[in-house]
Amino acid sequence: MYGEPATNPLRFEILGVVRAFRGGRQLDLGPAKQRAVLAVLLLNPGRPVPTHRIVDAVWGDEPPENGPNVVQKYVAGLRRVLDPDRSPRTPGEMLALTDGGYVLRAASLDAEDFRNGLARADAERRAGRLEEAARLARTALELWNGEALGGLTGPLFDSARTRLVEERASAWEMWAEIELSRGGFAGLVSELSRLVQEFPLREGLRAQLMIALHRSGRQAEALAVFRDAREYLLDELGVEPGERLQETHRQILRNEPPAPPTAVHTPAAVHIPAPRPPADPMPAAVQPYSPAPPPHALMPGLPFAPRRHGISWAEVILAAVLPLATCSMGSWFYFAYAAFQRRTIRDVLVAVGYFFAVIGVLVFLVIDPSDPNSELASDAETIGFLLGLGLIALAAFHGAFLAVFPGDSRRARRQRDMARMYATFHPDAARQAGIGRPDLMRSFDDGGLVDLNHAPAQEIARLHGINPIEAHRIAVDRYERGPYRAPDDLVVRGLLRPKTLQRLEPWLICVPPAMPARADAPGPDPV
Repeated sequence: MYGEPATNPLRFEILGVVRAFRGGRQLDLGPAKQRAVLAVLLLNPGRPVPTHRIVDAVWGDEPPENGPNVVQKYVAGLRRVLDPDRSPRTPGEMLALTDGGYVLRAASLDAEDFRNGLARADAERRAGRLEEAARLARTALELWNGEALGGLTGPLFDSARTRLVEERASAWEMWAEIELSRGGFAGLVSELSRLVQEFPLREGLRAQLMIALHRSGRQAEALAVFRDAREYLLDELGVEPGERLQETHRQILRNEPPAPPTAVHTPAAVHIPAPRPPADPMPAAVQPYSPAPPPHALMPGLPFAPRRHGISWAEVILAAVLPLATCSMGSWFYFAYAAFQRRTIRDVLVAVGYFFAVIGVLVFLVIDPSDPNSELASDAETIGFLLGLGLIALAAFHGAFLAVFPGDSRRARRQRDMARMYATFHPDAARQAGIGRPDLMRSFDDGGLVDLNHAPAQEIARLHGINPIEAHRIAVDRYERGPYRAPDDLVVRGLLRPKTLQRLEPWLICVPPAMPARADAPGPDPV
């Protein structure tokens, strides 16, 4: 295919370390950056990828000065590996340069085979051929060879990896559902126990494990699975188990045969357009801001720590008093703590600067005043004392300022990661709770996330680097062209520059909107 002999087709893998094979023989893809360029193209098979997006994905905050030329060099290296029979002066067919960027026409990709295999398994399941459905699902799952996109780091790869892991977890749920329908209860227990450890947030897997145990005559162990799930969710996330787990628990307590939880499976190979919101005279995205939250926004027991209201005066006092209490020798302690929390180069350099300032004070204080060989001996103690006083004043003021304006922190990053994970597995609950909605009165902290699909334009404009006009365009565009699937859509739609998005992406989330109710859906039963 694409110039290769039919007996030696190319095959690419991203469900593990990025690899390429020709006729069963693994190809040498070259240096790590070259493999990363290939991974970006494999995540967009058959679609052109602009050069600037490749640079942002592969190099992140440290792009090379001649980024397009470097990308061109790596693409040329990939062409030599993937299409060795092509003349260097002949335009590439498999890896081509178009007006929109570089496009890779992958002959075979394991991620697409995985999705197509699941679609066929789901079709067999719906047709009642459960044995064939289970075989196809298990065959698709065996395509995984480790962590997806193994060894690649960066927002684009992390986001793609999260989506692929979610697809894998859903595939395991479908496989377990098929096996439960076939009646293989005892043999499922060990496999489901392993899967619960691997995907602890998937309540469907926990419910399926409870069903398998109950139908194997192990009711006490099934109830213990629910207790463990409840303890884990409360300890890690601060939430009670969802309705699926609770209903399974109630059925087991009543000694009723619980039905296998029905997993919703949307084959990724089939494109389902994003729902458009109903027509309004003025879309909710651009309506005037109202500080009063809707009733569903107040949702207790959320998976996040309480919001930090106001200033932590204990931390401010500690930062201000510490230099004085340690006679300037501990002036760098709080700044080291701040650098550990914020993880920025600037804060690390500040902590290092204060540390060496303390060393400088010590140098002057340890000079022997009676040393005749030292010109500073007579004034060393005075200089050291004055430097120490100045360092105390500066460190106390600077430390108190940092405590009043904490900025980003390790805790905030952890809260954002937990919020994103929660929204990935429970989008409806995340939407009702108001994750990414700083305009709502909430009792939890999501680390400062802003939901591009639901936050009003006023909140988007609060993001550093986005002016009110750009925020208004973002809010209008999501109404006119559909919701955002990922923050990258802001660049794809021409709403933000790549550099701006790269700086803001840690604070952005795209919670999917609710599906509109069907007009022919049955209404509530009459009273």
